Amino acid sequence: MLVVDGTAQGRVPDELQRVIFETAGRDNSVARQLILVSRNVRTWIEPILYECIKIRSQQHAEAFFKTIAVRPQGFFGPIVTSLAIGDSVTLQQSKAILAACSQNLVNFAVYTNARNPSIFLPFVRSHSVRQLSLKSTHCAELSFPPALLASLSHLMILDGPYSWFQMREAVRNAKNAIKSGCPSTTAHSFLSLTHFATCSQNWGSTQPLLKLAAKLRYFVVVVPPCSKAAPVIAQRILEIGDRRMVLVEYSPTIENWESSMRGSMPSVWERAEKLVEDGYFAENVDVRKWNL
Repeated sequence: MLVVDGTAQGRVPDELQRVIFETAGRDNSVARQLILVSRNVRTWIEPILYECIKIRSQQHAEAFFKTIAVRPQGFFGPIVTSLAIGDSVTLQQSKAILAACSQNLVNFAVYTNARNPSIFLPFVRSHSVRQLSLKSTHCAELSFPPALLASLSHLMILDGPYSWFQMREAVRNAKNAIKSGCPSTTAHSFLSLTHFATCSQNWGSTQPLLKLAAKLRYFVVVVPPCSKAAPVIAQRILEIGDRRMVLVEYSPTIENWESSMRGSMPSVWERAEKLVEDGYFAENVDVRKWNL
C-alpha cells in the first residue's frame, strides 16, 4: 500500500515517494496530474514541470504572466533550464519572460518569422547558456553578445537568409592574421563550440567555422524530411571530405524542440552524433556512408 502524506502502517518514506513521483513526472502530461495529488508532491513536481517552457504566442505569454503572479518572487529563475519563444510573442513580453526565467538557462530557442531572432539575446540573464537555437525567415543581420557566443557548445541557426556579424569579423581577422603573421584572436568567439547546425541555403557561408572553431566536432546541415536537395548536399559533403559534416532531416518546430528537450524524441545533435559515430555523413540518401 502506498500512502501519500498519511500515517498508515507501511507508509512509503518521503525520500522514496519523491524518487517515484519525480520519475513519473518526467512525462509532462503525467506531471500536470501529479501536482494535484498533494502539497508535497506538488512541491516535488513543479520544478520538473517548469524546467522546460515554451511560449508560443502572445496569448500563451499572457497566461504565463498570470502563473508568474501567483508564484513567489524569483520562483522560476532557478528552475527553468530550457526556454523557447514563439513567433507572435512580442519583444516586450519576451523581455519580461526572460527577466523572470533566464537566470539559470542552459537551452534557449527563438522561433520567429517576422523578426531578427538575435534581438532577444541581450536580455538573457544566464551565464550558463550552452545550447542556442534560432529559426527565422527574416533577412537578418545576426549579432550575439560576445560572452554568450563564447559560452555556447551547441548552436543551431536555421532558415534566413541571414548574415552574421561575428562570422564576417572572424573570417576577416583570420585573413589579416595570415597576412601579418600574427595570431588571430577572433576564434575565441567560438571557443566552446562543439556542435553547429545550419540550413541548406546558408551552409556554404558558415563553412569557415570548420577552421575557426577549434573544438568543432559536428557540422550539421539540416534539411526538411524528404527534401529534394538532400542527395545534392550529401554528394557535396562527400566531395568536401570533412567527416565532421553530416546531413540530417528534421522539421524545426517549437514542438519538436520541446520534445527533444524533454527526451521524448532524439535531438538533432543526438542523431548527428550517432551518424558520425557509425561512419555516415547523411540520412536516407543512396550514398551516405564514408569509405573506410
